[in-house]
Amino acid sequence: MIKTLKNTLIIAIISIIILSSLPSPVLANQEKQVIMIIINQVNYDDLLEMNSIAHMIEYSGIGLMNTRTAGTSITPKAYATIGAGIRAEANWLNSQAFPTSEENKLIYKARTGKDSPDNGIINPDINKLIAYNDGGEYKAVVGQLGSLIREEGFHTSVYGNMNTKSDNKNPHVLIAMDRWGRVDSGDVSANILVDDATYPGGIKTDYQNIYSHLEKDLSVLTIIETGDISRLEEEKDNLSPAMYTLHKETTIKEIDEFLENVINLVDKEDKLLMIVTPFANNEDQKKGFKLTPLILYGDSINKGVLSSSTTRREGIVGNIDIAPTILKYLNIEQSNMIGRPIEVVPKEDNLSSLLSMNELIVATSINRLPVLSFFAIYQIVLLLIALIMVLFKNRISIKYYPMIRNLLLSGLVIPLVLLYLPIFKIKNLPITFLTLIIMTVIISWLTYIIGKKLNNPVLPVVLISLLMTIGLISDIIMGSPLIRSSLLGYDPIIGARYYGIGNEYMGVLVGSALVFFLGIKEIFEIPKYIIICLLTSLILVIGYPTWGANVGGTITATMATFFLFLRLYDIKIGWKQIIFGITGLIIIVAIMADTMFLDKQSHLAGAISSIKEGGITSIITIITRKLAMNIRLFGVTIWSKVLVATLVVFAILFYKPYGELKKIFDKYPYLSKGWAAIVVASITGFMANDSGVVAAATCLIFLSFSLLYILIQEPLNL
Repeated sequence: MIKTLKNTLIIAIISIIILSSLPSPVLANQEKQVIMIIINQVNYDDLLEMNSIAHMIEYSGIGLMNTRTAGTSITPKAYATIGAGIRAEANWLNSQAFPTSEENKLIYKARTGKDSPDNGIINPDINKLIAYNDGGEYKAVVGQLGSLIREEGFHTSVYGNMNTKSDNKNPHVLIAMDRWGRVDSGDVSANILVDDATYPGGIKTDYQNIYSHLEKDLSVLTIIETGDISRLEEEKDNLSPAMYTLHKETTIKEIDEFLENVINLVDKEDKLLMIVTPFANNEDQKKGFKLTPLILYGDSINKGVLSSSTTRREGIVGNIDIAPTILKYLNIEQSNMIGRPIEVVPKEDNLSSLLSMNELIVATSINRLPVLSFFAIYQIVLLLIALIMVLFKNRISIKYYPMIRNLLLSGLVIPLVLLYLPIFKIKNLPITFLTLIIMTVIISWLTYIIGKKLNNPVLPVVLISLLMTIGLISDIIMGSPLIRSSLLGYDPIIGARYYGIGNEYMGVLVGSALVFFLGIKEIFEIPKYIIICLLTSLILVIGYPTWGANVGGTITATMATFFLFLRLYDIKIGWKQIIFGITGLIIIVAIMADTMFLDKQSHLAGAISSIKEGGITSIITIITRKLAMNIRLFGVTIWSKVLVATLVVFAILFYKPYGELKKIFDKYPYLSKGWAAIVVASITGFMANDSGVVAAATCLIFLSFSLLYILIQEPLNL
């Protein structure tokens, strides 16, 4: 008996030792933890007032975050977008959240048919939020981040709020909740606040209370809304400038003390700390500083700047990238998200380089509208003047024609100058205009002189087209350093595109390339197949995912090339040719679909992934979004006026003066084929791009100004 008990005891001890050496399922699930601290409506200047942040930056990945959402951006949408990993819809009413009291559980159950977590948080208006996004532009699944975490058996928690005494404001719950509006634990009630009559609004966040919760238990994802800066911004109009500054300094100091305590928790292994600013304050937005701070600190994070495959730009990421980053850190596969995980690019001067870049981005963004408006109006005026000069050439003195001819050349030169202006890193608007004018005059004059000396009226147009085409192709292959900083490029603050070639310069490139390639054919009689080979290379540059990465541009260039092939070889267009062209287009687009062979995801790859997950619904969503964007742009962008003016001018010139255009087409048969291909490219670009108005208008620049330049001087032998 004693021997049996002894053997049993030995087996039990051995079993306990073996079992204790195995990882606990609960501990294994919660090995890694993410803590997100939200300090809304601040900038890097505000954050650097905190000693804790200044310390963290020396060991952190820091970046500027684009805060674009679905539709017009507001604070709740910014939070919902972070939690969805795709641009989402939300408002203050459908982003409220409450503790799971017995009464709230019953209300929630009656509305959703779902059970509430004990001691958790729920959004009782989740059905309204779901419907809002189902009818929205991007069909976002709000709460997708929380759902994917919950499906793995993990928990999320939220603390704090930005409540006022009259309003429930808990948009941070949109980040941690699942798709049914549930968070496992936390406290967003008045218990997490303290009354303080000396503070604007009368209430403040109880940071010590929040920290005591964090000390006891951390979920896999814990979201903390500091709230006080948002409350202060809401009361700003009631405060004198001096008192606003005083209260802000006090609030920042309190948040700083809280952060120092949280850092002690994060300095342990397997913890990632995120400092997130979902939305900029009103003052920063008015000044153009709409990109907000994002800081990653902790496990496996080294000093540097943030980047992602969404932006492919060092120092800039999207708010849609936060959820995929959290999921990757937790080893959870993402789905129904368009964002990509954030990476840290090592950089010793991470802060200074980031702030300098932000200053330049904002200056470019602010200067873009006045400069491009001037350019667009200048185009319209020149088109109308040139039309009058052609229509009434017998009544207008010949002495005015040389000036108008040179001005028409300048219309071709301005896009070229706008490409190279970023080299000078000019922030001042008057100096920008002055530099633009001087460079345009010099290049226009030089190309004209060369054409005059060689007695070739086409040569100036071909030279400018050559400089434009080679400049753009070279820049694209080198990673688009000039395009992405150009006033005619794209704006990372708007966030429609971050890399490759945008629709503005895509249209310019296709137009200039067609004039250049057919112009040299006109002058040097090079073989036709070389023209087709050059245009095929252009398609590759525009569409290749690590170069141009422009799907609409790929379609545009392909259709123009196919049309030109038929024209050069005098092949009549029939059903056979149309089917052949569509098949070739599909093949080319499929080849460019980098999901098959590249790690970095382009717009095309994202669209294909979306279609795989959403099927026909995703296709309809993409088409609807493109149509809606074109309709909206046609009403607001000045490029629509340029497009209309160009079409009107050439509609008139085709009939009056009778036969003038035909003479030019007969004299320059290859250039005329290139001009016709530009028309095809413009129509295709308009239909294939979500900002097709812009693509069509910029593509027609090299048709309208090159044709008018030749037309206005040919009959007069100028």
